[in-house]
Amino acid sequence: MILFIFIDGVGFGENNSDVNPFAKYAKGFFLPLADKSIPKDSLFFNAIYHKTDAHLGVSGYPQSATGQTSIWTGINASKIMGRHITGYPTFTLKKIIQKYSIMKVLKENGFRSCFLNSYSPMYLEHIAKSKYITASTLIQLASEIPLKTLDDLREYRGLCMDITHHVFQGYASKFLDKNDDLLKIRDPFEVGKATVEMSKEYDIALFEYFITDKVGHDMDWEAAKLVIYNIESFMQGILDYTDESQDQIIITSDHGNMEDLSHGKHTHNKVPTFLYGKYSNEFKEKVYSISDITPTIYSLFGIQIELNEEEFVSK
Repeated sequence: MILFIFIDGVGFGENNSDVNPFAKYAKGFFLPLADKSIPKDSLFFNAIYHKTDAHLGVSGYPQSATGQTSIWTGINASKIMGRHITGYPTFTLKKIIQKYSIMKVLKENGFRSCFLNSYSPMYLEHIAKSKYITASTLIQLASEIPLKTLDDLREYRGLCMDITHHVFQGYASKFLDKNDDLLKIRDPFEVGKATVEMSKEYDIALFEYFITDKVGHDMDWEAAKLVIYNIESFMQGILDYTDESQDQIIITSDHGNMEDLSHGKHTHNKVPTFLYGKYSNEFKEKVYSISDITPTIYSLFGIQIELNEEEFVSK
């Protein structure tokens, strides 16, 4: 089993608690993002924090649309576009995703994959009507694998985008009964354990967490403290329940942001590719940029595929 988690907007920052919330609040998983060492008695001590390029050979601050397209397809989207593109994928980026979605490629080669994020009725309605759709959602739609819903979240077959339901609670209370179990705050450690269990049904399970990027843009220290606690507890639960000899955990980001709250912009910092498990050394040897992760997964699964970037370049 491979669990591939995308954490939006986190990079390697400096050990300065005046600007870097990881330097001020991290106690485990996030310590290396503040240039701090992992304690030897921590499960994270055996993990690899691989510094990974998010610029993809293109100048300027890395951005979400091109970065996420590159992560989820293995195609260098920034190179094709000649620039970094923020927000939602453009027409060309959508074409790249439609052909090279990791979930689509895995399905075509007989592997079971899923996106663990569960969607509300409002978001599903938005997808049906809007042209502004996130890269992660487009990755799923390209595969024609059904999106997970609140029923999946309720039955522990999917995850809430904020892990603990603390953000979800704020808007879901508008359409759920006040006594609905989905409005209760979850223990992130227990959610981490449950995530490994539900992921074992698949060859690879994917999950997107985007609140870190919002916190960075908002320069919100209190929100950063809560997010760091929740993700570190979540990751502790995941590693506690992961078989290092059989499973593989991969975590990466599309650009830096939250590691520097002195401004609300992205950073030029390298992003982490966190590796824990059976194939960590293979990923460390082959991954230099964020677009290298998906092709490395294909090589581990024995998938032969030519990722042709030239077909998307305007002549």
